[in-house]
Order: sequence, then structure tokens, then C-alpha cells
Amino acid sequence: MAIFNQIRVISPKMFVESTWLDDIVTARVPLLVLRNFLTPEVREAAVDDLQLCREKVRVSHYPNGALTTLGPYLAKHTAAPENYFTELRDIQPALPPSLHCLRDQVYNWVKHALRLESLQTATDPQHGDYAGSIVRFHANGVANPLHNDNIVRDAAGSGLVVTDILHQLSCVVCLQECNAGGELRIFNKKWQPVDERFKTPGELGYQSGVVEHCETCEFSPRSGDIYLFNPAFYHEIDRVEGDTRITMGFFFGLTDKKMKHAIAWS
Repeated sequence: MAIFNQIRVISPKMFVESTWLDDIVTARVPLLVLRNFLTPEVREAAVDDLQLCREKVRVSHYPNGALTTLGPYLAKHTAAPENYFTELRDIQPALPPSLHCLRDQVYNWVKHALRLESLQTATDPQHGDYAGSIVRFHANGVANPLHNDNIVRDAAGSGLVVTDILHQLSCVVCLQECNAGGELRIFNKKWQPVDERFKTPGELGYQSGVVEHCETCEFSPRSGDIYLFNPAFYHEIDRVEGDTRITMGFFFGLTDKKMKHAIAWS
């Protein structure tokens, strides 16, 4: 019987296994880590350039926490998707080229590692391009509550192209690790409709009872790591200590039954 906490770590020289994508979709492997795929120079240039767009960083406050981000995230705007695209158009000119370059490199590495034929930023017929990635900042003392991500559920009825996907995955790039804490913890439980009784309206995430007695997988990302997992499984980020934990991430959805083509958004 497989153990849920078995993380798979791969390097650029490793042979690509045909099962990796299915392993992540099913969470047979809860976390796939691509290590040493980014050079320190590329990563550090992106972190330095983030200082150039500090005025575009936004903090979304909730009763039980806050999210500090550069770039829009669709889950916040499912009731009025046009606001997501407006926010993207507003911030796009301020984003430094190094972030776009980094994102393109990550897309290519993910495409290679998962044997995809295509991975590109999603485009909506009505609204145009989606945001291809988002940067998140977890400062000293900040944690990310227990939650799951499911755009097909959250944007149901919106007509958005991303609601037509068959599977949703999450890709995160660690641009800057923290001194301590900040671990990603994934639980061996996929969201079910009955779980909504554990959600407090207006707050981030779910109450801890929803994952009681579940197996867990815990991971402390290093600067430069790219990691992939199925965000329909409950996950959280431990409280950060010391340096700000900075990540760039995006969701991507598989659009065909053979799992060869994917579209990305944040």
C-alpha cells in the first residue's frame, strides 16, 4: 500500500516517467518536486525586479487572515469575472520582463516533465487572456489556512473557459524561502460537497475538523524549487518565520481525456 507522504523529487537529468502526470492527478504521489531546474541568477533577478512593482502588490483582508499578492486571482472574482480581467489589464504594464521570462521557463519545464504537448495561458473568447501566474508573499508570522482549489466548482455557471477542464493542478515556484516554518502540508482528502459544513462564510478556508485523522504530506520548499500537486486535496501553509516566503504560481487544467493539453491561469 502506498504511503501518502512519499514526495517525488526529480532533477533535470532524470529520465521522464510516463506515469508522473497520472500520479499527481490521482495523488498517488501527493507532491512532485522539480529541483535545480532554475538557475539562481534567473530566480534572483525576478526577486530583485519585484521591488519595481511594489505599488501594485495588493492585500486582501479576511477575518481569519490576509492574502498578499501581485497579480489577480480568479477565485476572488468568480461572482464578477470581468473584474479579474480588468485588474490584469491594469497591472500588466508594470510587470517586469524577468517575471514573464521566468514563467515561460517554468511552463516549458512542466510541459517536459509531464509529457504535455501544450501548456499555454488560457484565453477567454469574451474577455481575452487570463493572468499566466501570480506572486504571493508570506511575511513573518503569516500562514495560509486550510483550503482546496476547484475552479469548476467555484466558477460554475460563469461560462468561463477554465470551467471546461477535466483536471486542475497547481504549480508553485519558490522564489525565496523563509528561515523557518512555511511548510506546505497536503492532506489525503479530496473536497466533497458535504465538507461545506466546515466552512465559515466570509473567512478563508475550512475548519480543521474536515481533515481529522487524515494522512498528511509535509514539504519545506527551497529557493528555486518548482512543485506540483492536485489542489482539490486539502492543503495549508504553516506560519512563516524570518524572511518573507515568496512564490510564483499558477493553476493549469487538462483539457483532453488523453491529458496531453493544458491551459494555465492564476
